[in-house]
Amino acid sequence: MPNPTLSSDLKMSCLDFSTGHLLVLRLARALAFEFPNTRETCLNYSSSAILANELAEAETLISGVLHDVAILRSHLHPINRLPTELLAHIFDFLGSGAHVVPASHVCQRWRSIILSTPSLWSIIREDDDIQAAQCFMQRSKSMPLDVSTPVYMRQDGLKAFHSIVAPHASRIRRLHIVVYGDRVYDFYRSLSACGFKMPLLEHFSIHMIEYGFPDDSRDGGGGSLPPLHSLLNDSQSLTQLTFRGALPLQTDFSSAITSLTLADRVFDLDALLGCLAAAPHLDYLALLDSVPHTFECTPRSVVALSKLRELHWFQGRVFDNVLGTVKLFEHLLLPNLENTQFFLLLDPTKYSGFDLYDPSHRSITLFDSTTTTSKITELHLEATNYAPGKPAKNNIVFHGLHNHETRFSVRVHRTSLESLCPYSSFSDPADAIATLFLTSSVHVDLSNLTQLTLTSPLPYSWGRFFRTSWARFFRCLPTVKVLRLFVSTPEDIIGALLNADNTPSSPLLPNLQTLYIFRCCNTNNNNNNNNNNSGGGGGGINDSVGVEGNVLLRFLKHRSDFGIPIETIICPSSPVTAATTTTANGQSGERKGRGGCEGVEGFMTSTVHEAALLEQHLIN
Repeated sequence: MPNPTLSSDLKMSCLDFSTGHLLVLRLARALAFEFPNTRETCLNYSSSAILANELAEAETLISGVLHDVAILRSHLHPINRLPTELLAHIFDFLGSGAHVVPASHVCQRWRSIILSTPSLWSIIREDDDIQAAQCFMQRSKSMPLDVSTPVYMRQDGLKAFHSIVAPHASRIRRLHIVVYGDRVYDFYRSLSACGFKMPLLEHFSIHMIEYGFPDDSRDGGGGSLPPLHSLLNDSQSLTQLTFRGALPLQTDFSSAITSLTLADRVFDLDALLGCLAAAPHLDYLALLDSVPHTFECTPRSVVALSKLRELHWFQGRVFDNVLGTVKLFEHLLLPNLENTQFFLLLDPTKYSGFDLYDPSHRSITLFDSTTTTSKITELHLEATNYAPGKPAKNNIVFHGLHNHETRFSVRVHRTSLESLCPYSSFSDPADAIATLFLTSSVHVDLSNLTQLTLTSPLPYSWGRFFRTSWARFFRCLPTVKVLRLFVSTPEDIIGALLNADNTPSSPLLPNLQTLYIFRCCNTNNNNNNNNNNSGGGGGGINDSVGVEGNVLLRFLKHRSDFGIPIETIICPSSPVTAATTTTANGQSGERKGRGGCEGVEGFMTSTVHEAALLEQHLIN
C-alpha cells in the first residue's frame, strides 16, 4: 500500500519551487522504495473492491505529482521567470477588458496575475455585452473607467445603458456613447433624467449612427432642452468633448473645456461660432468633415481663441455651397496657433473655383514662420483625378509638407489658380510674397519653402492647367532651391519656365540650384503629342530626336545668362546622365540616376553632340 505520508510530502515538495530541482530524484527513490512492498501487499488483499480503492487513491496522488511536475517544468521557460510586475506591464499592451481574456486562459500564473491587476479591466468597449461589462467593472475594483456603450433609442436601450453606468458612475473617467437613433436631443433629455454623478469624468463623447438633420429641440416638442452643465454638473474634471454625427448642445460650454472635436456633421455657421465662443480656453480643436453652412455674408462677431495651439481641419464634401468654410475662418482669431493640419479635398464638380474666394474682410495665416515651428518646407503638386485611377483633368492637389509630413492638402481647380497665387496684387514682381491663398480667408506662409515637386502618375497636360499662369505661380515661390519633375513630359514644364522667365531683374525661382528630371514610363506618343500641343509653353517643342536635350540646354543657358546657373542635375541612369561632370560652381559632381527604378525611363535622348554641349555648359 502506498505510503500516504511520503506521497503527501512529495506533493508538498512539488509545490515548493525552491526544492523543485530535487523533485525527480525524490520521486524516483520513492517509487523504487515503495513498489516492491506495494506489490506484496496487493497480492494479500482478499477484496478486489478494497484494492480498487487503493489503486484509485494511488492514481490520484501520482496524477497530482505529475501535474506539479508539469508546473515546475513550465518554470524553465524564460517568460515564466519574469517578475509579476513585468508580466502585468506586458499584458497592459494587449489592451484591457475583453482583449486580455484569452491571455488569462493560458496558465494559472497568468490568470492569477491578470485577475489581480484591476487596471487590465478598466476599459469597457462597445461590443461588450451587459454581462461581460458588469464582470469587467467588478474586476476593475476602484480603478477609473473608460466606458464605451451603445444606446438603442427605439428599443428602450436606455435601461441597459443605465444598468451598466449607474453603479459605477463615480469612477467613470471617459464616457463614449454610440446612439442608434436620429434625434440626439431626445437622448440628451433622457440622459439628463438619469441623474448620474460623474465627478471623475474627463472626456464625454457622443456618436450618432443615424443622420437626422432636423433634430433640434424645436422639432416635435418634447420639452425644453437641458443645458450641458445640468447633465455634467458634478464633472469638475471635464475638459474634452467629442461629437460625431451629432449637434452639440446649443448652450454655454464650460470654460474648462480645452479640447473639442466635431466630426461628420453639417453645422449652422452661427451655431458653430457660438459653440467656439463659449469655450474660450480651447487648446485643441478638430473639425473633421464638420461642414459649416450658411447663405449669408453678413458681418459676425470675431471669435478669439487665444489659447488654441493645435488645429485639425478636414473637409471632403460640399453641402449646397462652400461659403460657410470661407466665413468660418474669416471670423476666427488664432494668434498662437502652433500645430496645424489643413485638408480641403472637395469634389471639383460640386462647386465653382471662385466660390472659395468670396470677398473676406480678414483672414488667418497658417504655418506662419514667426509663430510656429511647423514651417512648410516642401510643396508637392499631384495631378490626380477626383475619381481614382482616371487621368486628371482640371484639378491638381497641392500638398504642403514639413519634415516629410503632410501639413496641408488642397484640391485646386484651374479656374481658381489666379486666386490661389496673389502675385497680381503687386505692381512690382520683386514685392511678391511667398504665400498661397487656399481660400480668401486662409493663407499659407511659404517663406521657408525649399523644395517643389510636380508628379503625374498618369499622362497629364500641365500646360492645360496653368495656361498663362506659370509666371504667377513660380513668382510665389522665390525660396525654392530644389525642383523635382516626375511627369510624363518634363520638357513641357522646363520649356514653360523658360518662356515665362523674361524679367532679368526679377527672375523666376532665383534660388533654384538642383533639378531632378524623371519621365514616367506609363505614357505614349499620342498623349505626348496632345500634351505638347496643349499650350504647355514648351516653346516650339516637337517630336524630333533630341528635343528634350535642346529644351534643357536652352534652359541652362538662360539661367547662366541671368547669373543664376543650375548647380546640379539629377536624372535616371543613361549613357548621358551617368557621366561624371563638374557643377556650375566648379566643384566635382555626378549627375546621378536612379538605375533600376521601376516606373521611370531615361529622359535624355539627345545626340552625342548635344551631350557634349551639356557637358561644356556645366563646366562653364
